[in-house]
Amino acid sequence: MGKYRKLPFGYEMRMGNIVVRPDEKPWVEYIFRQYITGASLKEISDRLREDGTPFDADKQWNKNMVSRILADERYLGTDRFPQIIEQDMFRRVIDIRCVKSIDAIQKTEAQKMLRRKCGFPITPHIEREVLYLLNRLAKEPERIQTPERIKIKDNRLAELKSDMEALLMQMPVDEESAMEKLNQIAVAMYSAVDPREYETYRMRSVFQAEHPRSELDANLIAMNIDAVKTDSDGNVQIILKNGQVIERGELR
Repeated sequence: MGKYRKLPFGYEMRMGNIVVRPDEKPWVEYIFRQYITGASLKEISDRLREDGTPFDADKQWNKNMVSRILADERYLGTDRFPQIIEQDMFRRVIDIRCVKSIDAIQKTEAQKMLRRKCGFPITPHIEREVLYLLNRLAKEPERIQTPERIKIKDNRLAELKSDMEALLMQMPVDEESAMEKLNQIAVAMYSAVDPREYETYRMRSVFQAEHPRSELDANLIAMNIDAVKTDSDGNVQIILKNGQVIERGELR
């Protein structure tokens, strides 16, 4: 542990008294200000690391260190500690943390999963629309179809088959060459298979066993949805694992 970290960041012991460290005090204030303006614990700790200001001689900043500072009442000037943070600023931080804590507790696993699929904060409208679309697929799983894709002609497989026929026509058959060619054909045939077909059949099977739900299910979202998108009019689309786009307009 470094020389000063027996005391909170921002303080040091001098002549038997706890005093403010002038080089650290601005960073304590910076942490509180940034958090109030919306910065996350991670964003604040990243900025402190980038600046090169060490938390301790042998420790770099992390979000837990920032969190402890934001919760430390000694910065208000208690228990022999000089005041660094004003009461109003400290109270605003506490209020923000309480709200965030409540939000985190109230979030369901399904909401967390949906948030990851969206890539942006979700709204009740998005939740309702995704639930509606998933329930319609549960009622009509046959609607899950592999999207058409532009087929690019690949002569590789035909060439390999032609080479194989030529090898088999030669007597005696070169078994080693024939086996190698057969392996190449197998690889080419596997590569030609559209992996989305598997996802289509898998998802149909999943939704055939489903019943309309009253709430979102985290596993159903994770297994079948690749992404969720919205447009400027608030229309919600879900992109299934097979690349199919599902939206309310096509599910009538």
